[in-house]
Amino acid sequence: MKRFWLINLVLFQATWFVSAIYTDTAWPYLIAIFLLHLLLSPTVKEDIRLLILLPIGVAVDKVLIDLGVFHTSAEVFPLWLILIWVMFIISFNHSLKWLMAMPLVLSALIGAIAGPLSYRLGAELGALEWGVAELNGLLILAAVWAGLLPSLVIGYRHLRLDFALDKKGA
Repeated sequence: MKRFWLINLVLFQATWFVSAIYTDTAWPYLIAIFLLHLLLSPTVKEDIRLLILLPIGVAVDKVLIDLGVFHTSAEVFPLWLILIWVMFIISFNHSLKWLMAMPLVLSALIGAIAGPLSYRLGAELGALEWGVAELNGLLILAAVWAGLLPSLVIGYRHLRLDFALDKKGA
C-alpha cells in the first residue's frame, strides 16, 4: 500500500488525541487503533520488530515522572502513554520515515522543538500536569528530546539494517 504513510499519520494522531482527551479510559480505543494499524500495515513484521525501542521511550517518561517534571492522574505508569509510544515508534516505518534518513543533528533539533510542544499540548488538554514551572519543564524536555530522538533514529537504523540482513539470510 503506497499511501500507508498517510493512514499511519491519521492513526498516530488519533492515538495522541484520544490519549490526551480520555487518558485513563482511552486504552480500549488505543488498542483498537493499534490493531487496525497492524491489520492494514504492509510491514507488520518490521513494525513489531521496532517495538524493541519501546522501553527507551517509556523509561525516559518514567524518569521524567519520577523526577517530578510532569505527572498524570494514573497511580502507575499510564497505559495510554505506553500506547502513544507504541504508535510513535511504529510510525518510524511510515509517516515519520523521512525523519530516519536525515542527519542526526537535525533530528536533535526537531526533537528539541517537537518533543516539548507535544507535552505542552498534552498539558493544555489535561492529560498531564507540570510538576515544575512550565518553562523549566519545557527546557528540560527540550534537552531530553534533543538526545532522545537521535537515539531512537540510531536504534531504528540499526534494527532496519539487521532486518535487511535477516531477509537476505532467509
